[in-house]
Amino acid sequence: MSVSAQALTLPQYAIMSNEPRVLKITKSLLMNGSILTDLPMVTAATLSTNGVRWQGNLPTVTWNKLNTEPTVTSGTPTPFSEQGYMVRNAIDVDHFLVEDRNSIQDPRGVQIEGFLAALSYDFNDKFINNDHVTGDDDAPVGVRARLDNPTTYGTLSELKIDAGAVDMTPGAMTAATANRFISYLTQMLQFLGRPYGDGVKLYMNDLMIRQFEQAVRMLGAGAGFMMTKDAFDRPVYNYRGAEIVDIGRKADQTTRIITSTEASTGLAGSSVHTSIYGVVYGEDRLIGWQFQDMMQAIQDLGRIGNAGTILRTLIDWFVGLYPQHTRCFARIYGIKVA
Repeated sequence: MSVSAQALTLPQYAIMSNEPRVLKITKSLLMNGSILTDLPMVTAATLSTNGVRWQGNLPTVTWNKLNTEPTVTSGTPTPFSEQGYMVRNAIDVDHFLVEDRNSIQDPRGVQIEGFLAALSYDFNDKFINNDHVTGDDDAPVGVRARLDNPTTYGTLSELKIDAGAVDMTPGAMTAATANRFISYLTQMLQFLGRPYGDGVKLYMNDLMIRQFEQAVRMLGAGAGFMMTKDAFDRPVYNYRGAEIVDIGRKADQTTRIITSTEASTGLAGSSVHTSIYGVVYGEDRLIGWQFQDMMQAIQDLGRIGNAGTILRTLIDWFVGLYPQHTRCFARIYGIKVA
């Protein structure tokens, strides 16, 4: 896949297109906290992508004397391949429900809103937690599995950072533990190659955000925590230049996507620890691609069936992840929060 086309997030595309339907879809995904609004997308009609990453084996630099011939040099980048995955659903509504004059809301619109909410929650969960061993092999591999398997997915083992069960619980947090926590965040940004946080999203759960805020209040203004606003004038928390994001809950609206019950080793369990995931977006780090844009992916097919009594909306969207660097993702695990 060529990434020469500009990669745009959905909010950027919505602002540029000024298309009401795209704006409505984008607003729904934003309101539901979807990672799809963070992920820059290229539209490319391909089912899989190939690329190369530098994992060592860089070209040799030769220093020479005057009047000498240049030394030919080249490196050996590591090839990688990513495949896309398909979301395909149909939303059917009886035409009588649409034509009912007592209905204030558009029944088809309500169903699409519900679908977009479900897509937001499910994509967020897949993006962090999915794997192709115990999870859904019809969906993308998540960040957690990529970091757990660095050889397979071209990540680096140092990007899994053990916080050593640093105690961030409300009653036990001290200035010393808060400082330790901040140092792990700084380490993550440095290891991602983004010491000032540019292009980085820090995904965590709501409890971790509250403990983060308490740590900052304890340490004072120099801790690097600040508030800005996004393109839609919504308040956004930042640590240095990295945006702090509550990744929310699964579609059941109860289970946290990033739990607070991990073991101190980062494994799933019934303990009292959590994790923070750092993701670097941008055309030299992580982007996504879609086979066709969202306008084409959601289609009104009108009346269907022999009798034509059902109005159908088709969702037919093909999407994939394209990590172009070994330092796209990182995780801090073993943070005690309960």
